[in-house]
Amino acid sequence: MTQAQFEVVAELLRSREPVRTAARLVLVEGVTTKDAAGAAGMQPNAVSNALSRYRNAHSKLLVAYGGA
Repeated sequence: MTQAQFEVVAELLRSREPVRTAARLVLVEGVTTKDAAGAAGMQPNAVSNALSRYRNAHSKLLVAYGGA
């Protein structure tokens, strides 16, 4: 996911910190879920749940706009 795509998805999800930071680390920068959780002060399972929401929203946007 690009930074621009991430920002749109995060805004649509009304994502807040520290979830937003953890998701960005994984989805944009390629950091592991475990490392992103540590950096954001979250539990890995909470980051995984957030990533599912982000990926689902991103996928739906791609389908809606013909990008998938």
